[in-house]
Amino acid sequence: MKTRREYSDRKLLDAMKDNMENAKAYLNDDAKMESLFQDFEKKLGQIPKIGGKAADIAVLCSMIRAYAKKQYTDVSIATILLSIAALIYVVNPMDIVPDFMIGIGQLDDAAAIVLVLQMIQMDLNKYKKWQEENGKR
Repeated sequence: MKTRREYSDRKLLDAMKDNMENAKAYLNDDAKMESLFQDFEKKLGQIPKIGGKAADIAVLCSMIRAYAKKQYTDVSIATILLSIAALIYVVNPMDIVPDFMIGIGQLDDAAAIVLVLQMIQMDLNKYKKWQEENGKR
């Protein structure tokens, strides 16, 4: 029997998969990508504190930008698309728990970001090391 957390994580991952095709379109369109980043930054102010993950969120966005500009390509396309899919999930007001449900509507957004950050932590660490080695931090 699955725990409530496993069920929640599975639902979030299913939603991310649904966003993967859209993520490809964003990756190939600089204007769409920049608009997504702006919408995501606005939305972050509404999401409850994500315990120590703020720095990782900044690294995540930086890694996506560097990949899109072909400055950093030592990461799988799956990681990049999953990361973009998470941003799309967060900015979408009608996700698993709609944002008009004040409080819990933002909690699923936070959970989605934390889940993706956990899944790609090794890639983020590798990117941070690359940043330091290349004077990008």
